[in-house]
Amino acid sequence: MRQTRSHKPDSCSQTGTSCSRFGYLRWGEYLPQFIIPAGPIGDFFGTPVIAWNAGWWGAALTGIPVGILTLPPFIIGKREKRGVEDPWFATAGAVYLAHVWFISVFSINIFLELYSKDLTNYCWSDSHNYLFCGRQAPWTADVFNAIPWVLTGIFLFAVIYFGVRWFVLNSIGARLRPIIGRQIAIGSLAAAVIISVVTWPIYDSGFWDYGGLGAMDELEDLDAMRGQPSDTLVHEGKGNVWAEWEDDCLPYSETQTLAVWEDFDIEHEDVSDWCVIAAANWADWGIHQPTKKTLIDFAGDNGHADSEIGRNAGGSTVTYLGNSDESIIAVSDSSTFEVEDLGVSRVPADVGCSFRTVYSDTGDSARNMGVHSQSISLLDSSGSILWENEGGTCESTEIYLSAGASYTVSFSFTSEGVNESISMATGFSAVAYQPLLLGDDGTAIVRSESTLSLDDLTALSIENPTYHKNPKGLDAKLIYSMFIPCLGVGAIVFLVMRSMARGYEWEMNKCYGCDLCDDACPVRLFTAGDKLNIIYNTWNNEDDGVPLYSCLTCTACTNACPQLVDYDSYVDIRRNLIVGGPPATEIPHTLLQAVLAAEAEEDADDAFVAVEDYPIDSNVGYYPGCVDYIDQEMIFSHVNEGEMNLGETTTAAFTLFEEMGDDVTYLGRDFLKCCGHDQKWQGLSEVFEKLKAYNQKKLGDSGIDTLVTSCAECFRTFALDYELDGMKVMHTTEYLVEKGFDMDLTVEDDVTVTYHDPCRLGRQMDLYDKPRDLVESVDGVSLVEMEHHGEDALCCGVSSMMACNENSRALRLQRFDEVKATGAEVMLTTCPKCVAHFECLKFEGDPRHDFEILDVVSFLARQVNSRQ
Repeated sequence: MRQTRSHKPDSCSQTGTSCSRFGYLRWGEYLPQFIIPAGPIGDFFGTPVIAWNAGWWGAALTGIPVGILTLPPFIIGKREKRGVEDPWFATAGAVYLAHVWFISVFSINIFLELYSKDLTNYCWSDSHNYLFCGRQAPWTADVFNAIPWVLTGIFLFAVIYFGVRWFVLNSIGARLRPIIGRQIAIGSLAAAVIISVVTWPIYDSGFWDYGGLGAMDELEDLDAMRGQPSDTLVHEGKGNVWAEWEDDCLPYSETQTLAVWEDFDIEHEDVSDWCVIAAANWADWGIHQPTKKTLIDFAGDNGHADSEIGRNAGGSTVTYLGNSDESIIAVSDSSTFEVEDLGVSRVPADVGCSFRTVYSDTGDSARNMGVHSQSISLLDSSGSILWENEGGTCESTEIYLSAGASYTVSFSFTSEGVNESISMATGFSAVAYQPLLLGDDGTAIVRSESTLSLDDLTALSIENPTYHKNPKGLDAKLIYSMFIPCLGVGAIVFLVMRSMARGYEWEMNKCYGCDLCDDACPVRLFTAGDKLNIIYNTWNNEDDGVPLYSCLTCTACTNACPQLVDYDSYVDIRRNLIVGGPPATEIPHTLLQAVLAAEAEEDADDAFVAVEDYPIDSNVGYYPGCVDYIDQEMIFSHVNEGEMNLGETTTAAFTLFEEMGDDVTYLGRDFLKCCGHDQKWQGLSEVFEKLKAYNQKKLGDSGIDTLVTSCAECFRTFALDYELDGMKVMHTTEYLVEKGFDMDLTVEDDVTVTYHDPCRLGRQMDLYDKPRDLVESVDGVSLVEMEHHGEDALCCGVSSMMACNENSRALRLQRFDEVKATGAEVMLTTCPKCVAHFECLKFEGDPRHDFEILDVVSFLARQVNSRQ
């Protein structure tokens, strides 16, 4: 049986690919093709000319630039560059590589096929009328299809972002603070997303309104496309998706009036072996009539045209014999018909005539017999001629007619020079095509079987899902993808490269751009995604929204760096060069900083007790740091649920010393000045050196050989930035472990705790285990680690040049989330400043932050006091 209504995907008309399916460079198919004389070389190889076609275009556009890019740098007079050295150079390379990718990988036929043939939501019936559907999930094509437009959105973001930044910095002269930088980034992102979403239909339709960027047929050719979804016979039980479609396939008993059964050989085929997949299911499988908003029934499935009653059609056919004397025979006729109004104001119509001569005895075609002429015209109800044709050849045309009006087609025909051995058949017709009407079951409504009114019929018309969809949309998208989306790739590379480095020197020369430092850096949480701007962009004293003083100097980057780049030293140098730059609002503990700056001066020396007047009765000295100042300034003592008083850290330390029986001399803030940690990292080198000189001399004169402190910042500063020859510097926890801390402490009620590694104590001084050993030595205490701990621990978010602002708040919130995830009741640390900064967030009163925050030394002292 030959089935005429099967649906098969066509590589030219349905998938949108060109008929030359195996062209490497699809764009080349739309570029000029020409012949180049090959000259003597061509004669030698037996090819006198070179046909410059799509393949040659592919080789030229792809191979030559790639060859240039792969040349050794010294050949073109350049040294090899890394992207971080020249972001523009890296961007240009990325743009072209993306261009090459789109004209090669993106255009490979397998990916084009992915859009249509091999998707689970695209089905067809083959030549045997077996039902098949694709195998790939539709989202794979959707994602692949969206890649160029997503890259376009990224390019838009870059253009908007840098355009606004330029305007802010250059046109209105505003200072780009971090919060403004974030606002610009968020606003640019929102604008890019909105523009991309609004303009998505332009891309998705294959740039219909823009001529498919050259990859679209003429509109009159597209208007001639008459394919439509039709009820289709399929063989029951056959095909790779029969199980899914069995219930939707309609049997003969329910569809016997449909036109699809007209050509069915019912005498030789068993109707029970066949069923109908309704036309509604085929609407999205292929592109149908892209110029028409409502699908038109060109196949006549609905039976709109009935010339006998003058509904949407008129015409007739006449058969006659020639005269024995071969005299002139004249035939004329006319027919009036009405074009119904079924919701489409102007409908396409075919108007034309036909003529055929055959031998009257055999019925065989008789060619070149006699002289014939015809005249046909189409008139509207007022008698105006809409179209006419006359001459020796019958012709036809497509014309659009207004619905709800009547028309008359007139025809006349003359023949001479033929006798009675010749039979002639001539006719004329005018057919107006109405919308395709589908019933509730998705099959075509048969007008002869329906009693529905015109209004009811109108409601059954089908909106064209492929209206204004370019049949060659994939080619159009490919052409587009070779340009703008490539700039999107370049924008990504530029943003990354720009944020990594511009004009880097010194330690940065070690960097080979592995990005491990970026992954480790906590500042990236609030720098709009910019990588390492803090380090690289400061070399030229640039302020691009991520000022140098926002670096926490937490050493997370150095710890992660395989090249051991000393970022902290770099930051120290750069801050020293831009001292005075950061606004005072960004510096934490401003009252404390003012006090410390004043006491660094020589005229303040008299306020401190001289060595000979200070009671030093041990070779071990304990330095409390500036925690008392911090506690008094920030007033957090009464907020913490655990009643932690930063000033009592010293009392807690001596509680432990006395319990162990160790004699330790208290070197108070009336004996030593501030260690100068904050001044050093703020770039106030002169102030730091004054503090260091005073303290270093006094410690040397004191006679102590071991300096102990509970402040992680003081510990790091004394140990690394001072030259305390012959003096051992220890953190309190380290000292306790070394002295064999073993007091059989226990808690009254079992408690779960977690430990926060301070940056200065952990990554910078490699002190991780000893604080944990002390905590775990207490019976009833269960220590649970946070997600980031040890070398990977997060910073508390506040440094010597960053206060408890919104930026650092993001880091502390992240850390608090990790605490909650452990289920700990107490968060322990070994840095009073970390305690203060975490309490700053807890002060907000969020009920989720119901855990206690304590210094390890204070936690241990609490157990000692409880036992007493």
